[in-house]
Amino acid sequence: MSNYKIKVNVEIVECNGQNGKAAKEQDDGSFTMIIDEKDAISIDNSERALLSTAYPAIRKALAEHLEKVSKKKSLKKPWSKKSK
Repeated sequence: MSNYKIKVNVEIVECNGQNGKAAKEQDDGSFTMIIDEKDAISIDNSERALLSTAYPAIRKALAEHLEKVSKKKSLKKPWSKKSK
């Protein structure tokens, strides 16, 4: 049975971009959300933005993982034919 490593990288950096209300997927597959300084200094608002940004990334990674595992298992075990 295989083991799997889960790796998460979170960056919070100052920028000049326009803030938005939803996470946006970037060309490299990451997700970003820009918040204003008022929200950035609030632990509750920062946490909400962080979780809102992480959620679609987690869902995408999980879907891709399960698709790979499903394909791997289907290649290992041929479908059994039921006799009528």
